[in-house]
Amino acid sequence: MNRRRLRSCRGDRGAAAIEMPLAVGLLLLPIALVVMIVPQWPERQTVARAAAKDAATVYANALDAESGRAQATSTVSDAASNHGLPPGSMTVELTGDWCRACTVTAMVTIDIPAVDVPFVGPVGSFTYTARSSARIDDYRSLGAEASG
Repeated sequence: MNRRRLRSCRGDRGAAAIEMPLAVGLLLLPIALVVMIVPQWPERQTVARAAAKDAATVYANALDAESGRAQATSTVSDAASNHGLPPGSMTVELTGDWCRACTVTAMVTIDIPAVDVPFVGPVGSFTYTARSSARIDDYRSLGAEASG
């Protein structure tokens, strides 16, 4: 009877050597990929929101509309390069009348990769647009009015 038990247990020998790679391959690797891919989405959304807020503020506080546009565009480009994003991955659109007590809006659009496969690169993408508004001061001197 003792020999019968030994023979029946021999079939389990080496099972751990097969189960461990299967567990790593089927459970841990997909979870690790999700953990590496998903944080890019909220990170890029946060970058776009901050860039939109900065662009609207810079545009509203500029001396005139033209220099404000240039400064806002430069601010968005700086935000993209500071976060290691490729050039052209963020664009800004400024709307609203540029006058006393007017509200201007900056809309920053950013490209977000759908999946960034390690050692392969991004696969697919979508865009996210962040909006922020700023009010031009009621009593400020505007560029043309200040000189005249």
